Amino acid sequence: MFKPSIVAAAIALSIGLSGCNNDNGSGSSTSKDDLQPTLAVLKYVDPLIGTDGLGNVNPSPVTPEGMIQPSPDNWNPNNWGGKGSPSDYHHYLNQLSGFSTTHISGAGKGDLNDFAFLPYTDFHSTAVTMDKQTEVSKVGYYAVDLIETKVKAELTATDRVAFHRYSFPEGKDRKVKIDLQHELLEQYGNHSRSIYYKKVADNAIAGARTSNEWGQWQTVYFYAEFSEPFSGHMAYVDEKPTTATEVGLADYQGYGDKRDRVRDVVTHLNFGEGEQPITVKIAISGTGIDGAMANLHADTNGYDFDDVVADNQQQWANVLNKFTIKGGTQADKTMFYTSLYRTYVAPFVYQDVDGKYRGMDGKVHQADADFTNYSVYSMWDTFRAAHPLKTIIDKDRAIEYAHDLMNKFKTGGVLPKWELHSDYTGEMVGYPAVSVIADVMVKYPDAFTQQDFELALKAADVSANFDLTITQDWVPYKDAWNGDKRFTVMTRHGEYAEQHGYVPADAKKQPQDGGVAQDKYDELVNESVSYGLENAYYDWCIAQIAKLAGNEAQYDRYMARSQAYKPYFDLDKAEYGKYGATGFMRPKNHDGSWVNNYPSCAINGQGDPISPLPDGCNINDATSFDIFWPYRAEHRGQDFTEGNTWQWSWFAPHDIAGLKQTMGGEASFLQNLDALFTANDKADTSQGDMTGYIGQFIMGNEPDHHVPYLYNWTAEPWKTQEYVDQAMKEFFHPTKEGLIGNEDVGQMSAWYIMGALGFYQVNPGEPIYTIGRPLFDEVKFDIDGGQFTITAENNSPDNLYVESVTINGKPLNTHLTFAHDEIRAGGELHFVMTNKKPTMK
Repeated sequence: MFKPSIVAAAIALSIGLSGCNNDNGSGSSTSKDDLQPTLAVLKYVDPLIGTDGLGNVNPSPVTPEGMIQPSPDNWNPNNWGGKGSPSDYHHYLNQLSGFSTTHISGAGKGDLNDFAFLPYTDFHSTAVTMDKQTEVSKVGYYAVDLIETKVKAELTATDRVAFHRYSFPEGKDRKVKIDLQHELLEQYGNHSRSIYYKKVADNAIAGARTSNEWGQWQTVYFYAEFSEPFSGHMAYVDEKPTTATEVGLADYQGYGDKRDRVRDVVTHLNFGEGEQPITVKIAISGTGIDGAMANLHADTNGYDFDDVVADNQQQWANVLNKFTIKGGTQADKTMFYTSLYRTYVAPFVYQDVDGKYRGMDGKVHQADADFTNYSVYSMWDTFRAAHPLKTIIDKDRAIEYAHDLMNKFKTGGVLPKWELHSDYTGEMVGYPAVSVIADVMVKYPDAFTQQDFELALKAADVSANFDLTITQDWVPYKDAWNGDKRFTVMTRHGEYAEQHGYVPADAKKQPQDGGVAQDKYDELVNESVSYGLENAYYDWCIAQIAKLAGNEAQYDRYMARSQAYKPYFDLDKAEYGKYGATGFMRPKNHDGSWVNNYPSCAINGQGDPISPLPDGCNINDATSFDIFWPYRAEHRGQDFTEGNTWQWSWFAPHDIAGLKQTMGGEASFLQNLDALFTANDKADTSQGDMTGYIGQFIMGNEPDHHVPYLYNWTAEPWKTQEYVDQAMKEFFHPTKEGLIGNEDVGQMSAWYIMGALGFYQVNPGEPIYTIGRPLFDEVKFDIDGGQFTITAENNSPDNLYVESVTINGKPLNTHLTFAHDEIRAGGELHFVMTNKKPTMK
């Protein structure tokens, strides 16, 4: 029999106490949560939302911004032609490969997932079936019964220590397998480069894993202690048993280290029969095993699992109670608070209790008392809403992010795009860190010194311009930790934009092939339209930093580069009338010619593909890029990133007036918006990141998250309210499939939060917001020692239009905007809602 779980009863009690409310699903009910204990808010968080479908999230009982994320990983028998292998967690899968220790929330990659622990009995140490009827996922707590072994597994965590509690059936030896390789091979090719393992004591083990996928030489160290000593110990190296208690390289140096190394270690521990559960505490570190040991020994919880759950939940209650809500349905509140929860999963603290952390140079540094090193910045996604949201609701943390990113420049020589455990992944487009830094600095300039502004400008300038000498120590793999990252971290797109006024699509081609490539480093000067458009915006952000720094020359330089989006737009009302548009952004060669011709024999006069193709029309996968068709989507490596021109034609958030002019004027801008939202949503997109269609607007991916709000710059702003309302209702649900696209480390959730609050920042770096459609009757959130209030009079699901709106008693500015500094303690954003389309502008 299992020992009864105290925490299960505690959780049931807390949920029972908080369950009294009068939500009736009408959208206008008033909650009585303010009469409940502070933990009452936790009932509105469901970590299983988005664990099926495309969300890619996991049910880890992580703390707010916690460094460690224990969570179940599945075994998928259908991968690798039926051979099976570990995979990220998906709720619909019921086989478990183990509970691994590190995770990324909602990205499209299978990196991390280090050190999988699996309790078992007898000899059943392979994948085991999860009893889904017993699975519990709450804030701070995860539990599931394992069918074949009759083991109950429970997880919780502190900031740096994961707690596992395993309850075993009577009369069985209590065993634990630790898989230090645990590669998610079936999806992404994550490989273990080197593994180290050591038995430290009769109740303690330690180790390290260096792996590659996004992170090329990403190393995590761990130290674990068990509540009882183990009597049996057996290690397997490359599937061969060994009696050794220490294997592998403790000081593996990464690329260039030619010593023999171990890449597969599995350890089995036997604790014998016993009535008590086995509790294991696992700490990690980026600096070394000593750092992991220090992190674990700094924890004062002993083995009191239930106390850890209670403390974890209280930490989350402190975060979530920043907001109080009236109105809305149970589903609305669940989506809101779960979304808020997800925005606090990362970036997370990534340094040891003594302040030591691994910098972007692979070296261990000591943090000053007022500095915190953070990790997992998915900035191509999160600069759009997740980081702007933090500047509103967590100013101090947003300021810390800016200082942390500048420090990453100091230790690594260049700003990261997508940082992972102090590793340059080089993932995604451009140099989005400048947006995050600029947005914080323009909103809170008094929080930074002149030296900070100058350092930020230097970091931005270096990161926006390819220079071999800056990273000369990286190449060829001179830095054993990071290797050659110039290909993806510092591409030459900016240099070409400055020279040509845009990034030529043939920049990656050699001159003899008609291109302008200079050397091998031009091989990745691709996705020219996406890079060109986004870099123009990033350059505008750099100009804002230059203004703060008082550097007029750099301001002028980057403002000029910020116009590099314009040459891509092909204004041809007659040609593109078949799509209802005046033109599209298109790839362009260095000589000014368009890369692909107007629709050929493969497309009819209505803009639809002809099937079957007429005789003599030789179009196939290899030649399809020789024609222009706005519905054709590209993933990576061609001219667009994860989308097609329908989505990318709108990326000039820093210069909406200029984009209007480029498109042919006010009327053309509105015409093109209408064409986007009414375009054929069934046309060939052939790209997995494109989900959540309203016409060809894509809610499930980031490039046009701002686009519904652009109607506020037209004569028909009520369409913003319609499409934001539609997106929130159709694409966000409190279900396992409730996220329409990858969560992407908080971005998808942050978009929902901003939509529910009723305002959005179209242009991070410019401290203004424009309105949408508020979801709740009243929202209050903490700010500067007080509260800011959002009220919606006459609010209901049918009254989705804004009849009037004021900020602190004053009408909004042009385009229904208001300034960031108007969100202040005691302030109020007040909406009057109606079911009629208003004429207000």
